[in-house]
Amino acid sequence: MSGMFHKAVTALVLAASCSLALAARAETTTPEPIATEPAAAPVVRQSTPIPNDPEPARPAKPKVPKPAAADATQADTAAPEELDKPMTHRCFVRDVMAFYDRTHVRCYNPARGKYMFFAVDTSQPVAETLLNKAWKSMRSGKPLTISYAPTPDLNPTSCDLQNCRRLIDVLN
Repeated sequence: MSGMFHKAVTALVLAASCSLALAARAETTTPEPIATEPAAAPVVRQSTPIPNDPEPARPAKPKVPKPAAADATQADTAAPEELDKPMTHRCFVRDVMAFYDRTHVRCYNPARGKYMFFAVDTSQPVAETLLNKAWKSMRSGKPLTISYAPTPDLNPTSCDLQNCRRLIDVLN
């Protein structure tokens, strides 16, 4: 039993001496070097020095938040002139599906932060083009450029108002 007591005391003394050594090291400070630059030029201290940096980085412009739309069925906070023309999006195709009433493509990257699906009625001529170009885009790994309606009033059947928009044209 005295052997276990001796080991416990030794461990306690070792821990105390390590913490004292760390505290003593933290209290010692090194003096900062004196700047040899002329007094007219202000000295900018950075947390991470950047070698050969001719001037400090310019601050980014603050982002102005857009007002929230009152109704989900209305268009986003786009200006009225933006609602007249189709929007475009570079879509990295995740999958493409053809149903009896619609053909849609799903993107990995959502347009405007929320539209992942772009759909068209299956009876439209662009549906076959969408299938062919989306498959080609998936195989090659290149994005597909999609033109879509900015408002949900033109959405095909079963196209959700929150994450789907009507596809107008597709380019590869």
